[in-house]
Amino acid sequence: MSEAADATQEKPVNAPGRGRPTGATRKGLETRVRIIKGAREALEEGGMEALTTRRIAASAGVKLATLHYYFDSKESLLLAVLEDLIAEMDEAYRQDVALPKDPEDRVEALIRASWRYIQRTRGKQIAQTELTLYALRTKGSEWLAARQYNAYIDFYGHLVFEDDSDEELRRIGRAVARQMLIGIDGIILQSYALEDLSASNEDIEALIIAMRGYLRRLLAEHGKAR
Repeated sequence: MSEAADATQEKPVNAPGRGRPTGATRKGLETRVRIIKGAREALEEGGMEALTTRRIAASAGVKLATLHYYFDSKESLLLAVLEDLIAEMDEAYRQDVALPKDPEDRVEALIRASWRYIQRTRGKQIAQTELTLYALRTKGSEWLAARQYNAYIDFYGHLVFEDDSDEELRRIGRAVARQMLIGIDGIILQSYALEDLSASNEDIEALIIAMRGYLRRLLAEHGKAR
């Protein structure tokens, strides 16, 4: 029996769509993971030009029909790749550092953990930048870039406070996360272009000082408003 036929049998009756089958069998989930891994490898090694269905299928060890069954568009596959990258980043950060209780100290710890992760994942960082540019350049795919950055903002924003159940604290966390991303993105590109680690380390220290001050100001304004 072909892999495509296997995939058809694996699909649950109540599956909402081909891009994200829910309730799939273990084999189906493993196949999906292999496809995402193949797409990541292609993207990180050769950029968007290398992200062809044939290359992904070959890397994943599946037939083209199987790939198209699980992901009916390039964008649905890229979204899965994005989610996988963020999940990996989340796991790496949590293993890297225990976040302090004080919000300013948490922001500093987050930036330092981010910088350590960036330094050892050059290919992933460039791939994420290429994903953003692809989404912005491709008509009809702009939503993917917005989804990408909102995911990053949510990721950092939720970690700024130990408890962000307060709506205003969530707003402050997202505001800090946006500024952190502006700084980190710029440092990433400058670091890779100039290959000056000493200067990049100084830039990280400057970003930490700026973000601690920005958070302090937002919290002071929040205190006045209460």
